[in-house]
Amino acid sequence: MNPNQTESGGGLPGAMRVIGVLAVMVVALIGILAVLGVIPQEALQEWFTKAGLVLAIVVAAAIALALLTRSGGKT
Repeated sequence: MNPNQTESGGGLPGAMRVIGVLAVMVVALIGILAVLGVIPQEALQEWFTKAGLVLAIVVAAAIALALLTRSGGKT
């Protein structure tokens, strides 16, 4: 093992991979529950509408922050 070589599974990339796996598992579980009829279709529509709005807000905020950061205080 080379002490100068960084591990590929740790740090931020590893954490993002774990979050991605968990997100896929949650979506799969919601899909299974919807197919089995445990979660009614109306509830799913409401959840996805709210999730879509939250996602739109987060994306808009990220874009605004990126543009503000890119300008770097230039006036």
